[in-house]
Amino acid sequence: MRGFVCVILRFCCVAATLGVARADSMPVGNDASLKGSPILAPQAIFPATPVIALTPKKPAVSAGLLCYYLADTAKNLTLKDILQPQIASGFRASTQEIPSFGLVQPTYWFVLKVKNTVPRVDDWLLEIAYPPLDSIEIFTHDSAGVWSSRVVGDLMPFSERIVQTRTFAFPLELHDTLAHLIILRVNSQSSMLVPMVLRHSTEFAENTALGSIAYGLFFGAMIALALYNGFLFVSLQSPFYALYTLYVLAGTLYLAVLNGFASQYFWSDSPRFVNYLNAGTIGLIIFCLSLFAREFLRTKRYAPFMAKALLVTMLGGAAVSLLAIVLPYQVGVRLGVVANFITISVVVVAGALVWKRGNTSARYFFVAVSLFLTGNIIFVLKTVGILPSTPFTNHIVEIGLAVEGLLFAFALAERYRQLRLEKETAQQDALRIEHEAKTQLERKVQERTNELELTNNEMQRQMIILNNQAVEIEMTNVELNEKNILLEGLNREKNEFLGVAAHDLKNPLQTIIMNTSMMRRYAEKLDGDKRNEILDRIESTSRRMHDIIEKLLDSNAIESGKLELRIESVPLAEDIRHLAQDYGQKAAAKNIMVHFAAESEHLCALADKHRILQVVENLLSNAIKFSPANKNVHVNLTTAHEPSTNAAYSHSSAMPSVFILVRDEGPGLSEEDKSKLFGKFARLSARPTAGEHSTGLGLSIVKKLVEAMHGEIWCESELGQGAMFVVKLPAAL
Repeated sequence: MRGFVCVILRFCCVAATLGVARADSMPVGNDASLKGSPILAPQAIFPATPVIALTPKKPAVSAGLLCYYLADTAKNLTLKDILQPQIASGFRASTQEIPSFGLVQPTYWFVLKVKNTVPRVDDWLLEIAYPPLDSIEIFTHDSAGVWSSRVVGDLMPFSERIVQTRTFAFPLELHDTLAHLIILRVNSQSSMLVPMVLRHSTEFAENTALGSIAYGLFFGAMIALALYNGFLFVSLQSPFYALYTLYVLAGTLYLAVLNGFASQYFWSDSPRFVNYLNAGTIGLIIFCLSLFAREFLRTKRYAPFMAKALLVTMLGGAAVSLLAIVLPYQVGVRLGVVANFITISVVVVAGALVWKRGNTSARYFFVAVSLFLTGNIIFVLKTVGILPSTPFTNHIVEIGLAVEGLLFAFALAERYRQLRLEKETAQQDALRIEHEAKTQLERKVQERTNELELTNNEMQRQMIILNNQAVEIEMTNVELNEKNILLEGLNREKNEFLGVAAHDLKNPLQTIIMNTSMMRRYAEKLDGDKRNEILDRIESTSRRMHDIIEKLLDSNAIESGKLELRIESVPLAEDIRHLAQDYGQKAAAKNIMVHFAAESEHLCALADKHRILQVVENLLSNAIKFSPANKNVHVNLTTAHEPSTNAAYSHSSAMPSVFILVRDEGPGLSEEDKSKLFGKFARLSARPTAGEHSTGLGLSIVKKLVEAMHGEIWCESELGQGAMFVVKLPAAL
């Protein structure tokens, strides 16, 4: 499989190389004095600039800390000026891996020195992976000292780019092993961020392909989220889903513009329109978010003042989108950033007020917009040059939008639940009023019956009908109450399940994503031990998630009656001994000894072999998990056991039985803990002694499995004296 991927990536490399549109070597336009004349030796110009040796063994080299730069405030310097000693002496060494200068006006010049250790034509490219830069002009010279220049930028049609990718790339023609000067002139009305990386052509193609795949997955997920909420809107006819769909689409469009995909795939010949979208989509996001927050939070009911404030920010977002058409690009972007901060701050305050005043669905909304505000602050601080440009700060908007989408999904679900509860409350109030009306009517009818007793035959018939109706209403009320109780239980279990999914699955997922991202980004920089350590963390976290999901599936299968058991005569001693030995190795990490003893090697029980081992494994795992270091865990197999006086045990029959006893020397259980020990999602006062993970499902599944095999399970424990779990199964005769 890995070889197949390499073949595909190398095919992409060849395609990218063939797609390079070359610019013929030409003398630099305004520097006629340099035409055809040799330059000084590269070592004589910018002598302090380090020489970057390019070798296929290191196919990607970041040039941020290996370059010198100069701010051209007047924007009137030419290449001839730059090569003058008095100007060249003004260049300063870069101290950032990705040079970042914020929202600035000057033109910036950068100088690199490179040499190819293995000269081959077109083997190397200089990539500048920041799509919003307006123009980048590169000056290079050949071995004869003749200068040539090429220009790219987001103000040019996509078809005029030298390499047809969303980022800017320049092929380097290094035909010899001499040091060559590379001089860049960069202009931008947006933030000045210049991530320079020298890449081998094969590595460039592979990196471009992997980046496209990653962004493809992200945009696919966002579009799927929008479609899902669009379908919910069509199905439920709820305006919240329509507004949220518009907001997701607006955010996705903004990221497509920011990362260069809009220029590459949609408006490749309309660079001015794409630049307008950079500020215009910010206004659209503000408009959609304000409208969605105003309707979702029901601010007219819970916070009327915030409803007016959100109306103002909504109009402000529309104004930003319209003004971006006529305002200068830099002014439009800054106006959008300010309006965005104000809007998100207002939305955060509105969410907090509405939550405080009783709208519980606002809690997820508040957390989502708070995280989004934090991400926006980090992104803007990176954009203006206060924070360094790192993979995290570069992609904080994508991360924030994805997390916000997940939390908004929870918020929409909570809002739907609230509406349903309000509807049920209204129905109950209507039934109560109807019942009171019926009671009053019966009283009046009874009074008239006493007065007209001799002539009330017809009235009596009507009373019987009314009484029957009252009985039917009472029966209906009873059924409704029973259904309400059932719905409350289901809703409570749903919330508990969501809690497990959100808490116990989210953290492992984030760990896997973080370690996978680290492997992808720094795979070539990590040694074997470090890679194995990261892979071990990914495997361990994946096994933890698998265990959680397996327990949830087992619990669901048992409760839905879909659990299939194969009851047969099962010899227990050998399998349980092996199980104890396996867990003894795991327990050794905590210096805990696991002991096994069997009354007979031939004891057999009527049970499902797989499930009874699952039960013993769960009890052993718990015993080790809750035992302090330097203790013992005992597993015994016997045909006789006398329950203690405090054991929750009910004698079911006098049939021969087999007992499995798992005893630890942990903290023991209180009476309160024992009362909820086998409950679903039970959380006890005792905690694992080494920070192990617990979902609260294990003992619930164990009890149901044992009972499904016609057995019994109970716990004998006193606080501070350890605990012993007893499994009783029918013996096989």
